[in-house]
Amino acid sequence: MPTKILLVDDDPTMRTIPALFLRKWGYDVVEATDGEEAFEILCREPIGLVISDWLMPRLTGPELCRRLRSQAADHYTYFILCTSRGEKADLIEGMEAGADAFLVKPLSKEEMRVSVRAGERVLDLERGLAERNRELHGINANLQAAYARIEKDLKAAAWMQANLLPSPSPRILNVVSEWRFRPCGFVAGDIFNVFEVDTHRVGFYLLDVSGHGVPAAMLSVTLSMVLSPDSAHGTPLKRYNQARNAFDVLPPAEVVAELNRRFQGKDDQYFTMVYGLLDTVTGEIALTQAGHPNPILLRPGQPPEMLGDGGVPVGLLPEVDYETTFARMQPGDRLLLYSDGIAECADPEGTPFGEPRLLDYLAENAAKPMGELLQGLETAGELWRAGQPFEDDVSMLFLEFR
Repeated sequence: MPTKILLVDDDPTMRTIPALFLRKWGYDVVEATDGEEAFEILCREPIGLVISDWLMPRLTGPELCRRLRSQAADHYTYFILCTSRGEKADLIEGMEAGADAFLVKPLSKEEMRVSVRAGERVLDLERGLAERNRELHGINANLQAAYARIEKDLKAAAWMQANLLPSPSPRILNVVSEWRFRPCGFVAGDIFNVFEVDTHRVGFYLLDVSGHGVPAAMLSVTLSMVLSPDSAHGTPLKRYNQARNAFDVLPPAEVVAELNRRFQGKDDQYFTMVYGLLDTVTGEIALTQAGHPNPILLRPGQPPEMLGDGGVPVGLLPEVDYETTFARMQPGDRLLLYSDGIAECADPEGTPFGEPRLLDYLAENAAKPMGELLQGLETAGELWRAGQPFEDDVSMLFLEFR
């Protein structure tokens, strides 16, 4: 489609020859007798280029250009001002009005042709940019729609993951628990649980899958299903004893070793964990640590005691022998399991919160109710972070033997 050119001059003679040449060169020419008529045409027709006289009644060329530039438009109009003087002050005034180019009267056929071709190149660039902007707008709209779908799916996944956690303040046999769970994203690589294993023992675990986001969350959810005490799922927590026609509860070290066998080399993922059993008759704890932060035992009137000897993360190395740590709880004693999201959270200078501060906090606040103590610990981490979001998932499971 040829470029539409608006030729504006109050002298019909001065329009005739330029219009003749422009039409000969293949342009669609529209004529206006003054600035006001030209502006009305510009408001209703898609004009690509304007060649306007400077001095006209009702509205001068610079005033027409200024009014055109003040209007919101969906395309650019290239504006050429014609003047009989060509003085520097006129050029400055025309440029300030928004003119793109200037022609000196009487108009030269070749100068006009060169100016119009230059204007066409500018308009071609503008049209190309507009087309690319439309394409980018469409791509952006598609990306926003895709992000909205992903966000919806992630929120659904977060809801499902949250439903796998223990009920608030559960009491199992004579063990009461409190917990905090704060993913650093929609979903977390942390998962934990506390449950009845048999008539007198309570099982508990807290694990942290390497990495972040959906892959870590998928493995954590899988592990929560695997670590169900329901034998119908082929749980590694128990083994069928044919002689007794019943299931034997396996020691924590055997459970973790079995998990290490099952999850060896799973897409280069591994996880740290603590798994343990609490005998609610004797108060004895048996737990195995696999590369996870040490559980902390709190006894009334005594300093916090860290349990465990480290161990190797699950799925990292084959044929690992895991050890079991034993302790005994008295009524009123508490056991804290936590992921490294609290201990390793760093302040703006990069200094981690660290285990010494964690132990100091627990020592100073040991007498508080478990829920209040956990909330205070989370707040301490937030203050240490100076209000910045946690960079890792924060999970804490607190057990009290009554």
